[in-house]
Amino acid sequence: MDRLLPACLMLGLLSFPAPAAEIRIEPRIGFHGVFQLGRPFPVAVTLESVGAPADGVLEIEVWKRGAVQGGAPYPMRYRRDVFLTARSRRTVQFTVEPDLLSRPLGIRFTSAAASASREVDLRRHFSPAPVILSVGEGGAVPLAALTASFTNRIVALGLAELPPEARALSGVSHLVLYDQSLRELSRVQLLALDAWLAAGGRMVVIGSLNFKLYQEPQLERYLPVRVTGVGRTTFAPEGGAGASAAVAGAWVQSATVLRGRVLARAQGMPVLVESDWGRGKVVYLALDAGRPPLAAWSGLPRLVQGLLAPYGEDNPVPRPQWNEAVFSRLLLDPWFVASYIPTRALFFAILGYLAVLVALVRLWQRRRIAWPALAAASCGWALCAAVGGHLYFGRGGGKPDGVLIEATVMDHAGDGYVEAQTGLALFSTQPRELSLGFGHGWLELMLLAAPGPAHDDRSVAYRHDGGVTRVQVPVPAWGYRLLRARAMERMGVSTEIEQRDGQVLLTVRNQGAADLADCHVAAPGVDARLGDLPRGASWTKRVAPGAEIAGNARDPAPGTDAILPRGLAFRERAHDILFHDSFFPRDATGAAWRGRAAVFFCWIGNPRSRVEPGDPGILVRAHALYRAIVALPVPEEE
Repeated sequence: MDRLLPACLMLGLLSFPAPAAEIRIEPRIGFHGVFQLGRPFPVAVTLESVGAPADGVLEIEVWKRGAVQGGAPYPMRYRRDVFLTARSRRTVQFTVEPDLLSRPLGIRFTSAAASASREVDLRRHFSPAPVILSVGEGGAVPLAALTASFTNRIVALGLAELPPEARALSGVSHLVLYDQSLRELSRVQLLALDAWLAAGGRMVVIGSLNFKLYQEPQLERYLPVRVTGVGRTTFAPEGGAGASAAVAGAWVQSATVLRGRVLARAQGMPVLVESDWGRGKVVYLALDAGRPPLAAWSGLPRLVQGLLAPYGEDNPVPRPQWNEAVFSRLLLDPWFVASYIPTRALFFAILGYLAVLVALVRLWQRRRIAWPALAAASCGWALCAAVGGHLYFGRGGGKPDGVLIEATVMDHAGDGYVEAQTGLALFSTQPRELSLGFGHGWLELMLLAAPGPAHDDRSVAYRHDGGVTRVQVPVPAWGYRLLRARAMERMGVSTEIEQRDGQVLLTVRNQGAADLADCHVAAPGVDARLGDLPRGASWTKRVAPGAEIAGNARDPAPGTDAILPRGLAFRERAHDILFHDSFFPRDATGAAWRGRAAVFFCWIGNPRSRVEPGDPGILVRAHALYRAIVALPVPEEE
């Protein structure tokens, strides 16, 4: 009896049904519910399993296009594989970019064990202006007085809430750090901050009494100074209402300037320093604005508002054109046709077939074979040629099933950074769904409008796993899809262009991994071919006005001074098409193309591919151009 009772209890437990799986979804939109309209923003989805384990797919659906962008709206899906153990919680990060807010954002988790869904109305969360993020141990103390007077939404958040993707920070104008250590930031978060800064972000670092935090390597790498200690000073701001009275006894960090520009000093010490980080800036305020007496100063809101003032790009870089017209020229060019049609093999096959027929006819004319033998040999040869041609050319004739073209312009952004603007054209001879893989650091990935009803936009999806984002794109037989991507990366090429004594002084250092070919420099009255610059080499050249290549015709618009040559020819036919139709389009009217500006450009030898097609039957052809556009001073400033 003693043994029978435990056995019965165990049998009863085993026969009792296991709890069914149940999934709960908790979304967090943007930065504490705020995001800038028209820019990518983060979405954190927390899944909670209240029962058995579940292995499924988490999907977010947003709506793209619409009447403003042209065409009918269609859903874009972001997917990720998720495994939930029994009675567990897991948070998954996404970065989404909808075009329509009138339709809700849909969240679905689908698995064999359980499914769940939820919809979120985005109209309650958007802001028309960029968002300002404030990160600090004591909260947004220096920004508390600006909440009512500042037009931008100011959001205070913890360090762990910073997104791991640079795209998610596209709608953020300023990031304010106060009394904050960055030791808890992960590597992917630091890489995202670097890319966001290099793309034009602004980081404002406000000093505090805890100066040891500002000596940590994670934060020190951003600072334009080396913090050595802390003390008191008398701060007397210059100009502006409410700035006449000096603030005595203000806490200030003592620091040594390493780089950048000193904008303000107090008793000989630098208190406001600004430095460049790619196209972005890092602003360091040595004063402790979160503690008295500066925290109680009436001029503090004006001071902080000056640090967070809206900015505009002084010399915006023109975007290369990438559309159906550009790709059509590439598609019809003989060099591209030869990449997916075995024209050479077909030519020699036809030549061999005719040669055998001619040989048989010559033998019959010389009466070495009879007429019946000629007919039988001709029919046999035709049959063998047809079977062999079907087996060879039916499998592609040694050619790939499709071609992926990458056309990248790498714009000099300063501090060793380049902005890589990539046009992608995916051409396929077979109907298929291709998966394109992108790595870290990209800021924009956009699928351009499909050229016809044969393309199914509704099946396009983004899948992010293992640090790699893959875009699943359906392509019909003998059809193509166009995409555009943008990323910030380091290249190892530095370019400096100045105008001295009426001449253009060019300094180029190639410390990258590739050679630079067909280099040119163009400026008002200057058009010089400089040749090739191998890796590890450098140039320092003076180019005088009138240094122009014969035959490089210009086509300036009326009343303007065009600086770009239009008669350039390159070694590859594809380079000619991309240069004149995409990278330097003929109808460009931006100030960077004309007037007081200098342009230096080179083709990158054997550029690496930035996209992995995930199919060995796709041939990748990559072309990349490095360019640096520098505004020259007007004659009155020289």
